[in-house]
Amino acid sequence: MSPHLGSVLLLIALSGSLWAAEANPVAAPAASGPSTGLASALAPTDPSYRLSAGDTVAIIVYNEGDLAISQTVGHGGEIRPYLIGEIYVAGKTVRETERVLEAAYRDRQFLKEPVVTVTVTSYSPREVSVLGAVRAPGTVMFPRDITSLDLVDVIARVGGFLPVSKTDAVTVSRRDGDGKEKSQTYNLDDVVSGRRRAGRDRSDVAIYPGDRIWVPERLF
Repeated sequence: MSPHLGSVLLLIALSGSLWAAEANPVAAPAASGPSTGLASALAPTDPSYRLSAGDTVAIIVYNEGDLAISQTVGHGGEIRPYLIGEIYVAGKTVRETERVLEAAYRDRQFLKEPVVTVTVTSYSPREVSVLGAVRAPGTVMFPRDITSLDLVDVIARVGGFLPVSKTDAVTVSRRDGDGKEKSQTYNLDDVVSGRRRAGRDRSDVAIYPGDRIWVPERLF
């Protein structure tokens, strides 16, 4: 660890309790001891899981035990790792978040070659909304520790399609890592038939917490 980094960490240690209580009420104290000890106690998270407000994450910087911290993603989608301040992570995957944190430590010259591991230790209430021409429009809750659901399974959980459902134009809307909403339309007739031909139990359309599904009606 560089002298500059050590000095900054000392200042953080002296004021850490006050900062955690006032400036960042969702932050938990940094783990004591080597970061590898905390990392070994955590189950790995699907790197493609997209973080959302209310998720609690453990941030580990390899060989920098003093930087280990556990925080809850704020309502605005932010976390505040040691030294680098506020970072927006809602909508980013776990892997994208790790890369963003590594770049921040490197670009601000705190660490030369940081290796960051982000692990979700608890999930916010996670749900996906399904609206339109389905039998029971509403929300579907994600089972504990499940990071994604299959689109066809989600439709089944709300009772399935109606006779008037336009099953070849199901739209999934999702916010990306920059907070912008993007939509994609799927032909579920092709998805289901392709799955059957391949002998798979699941399709290739993954649904994540916070997604919105819209099933339009056919126009006769």
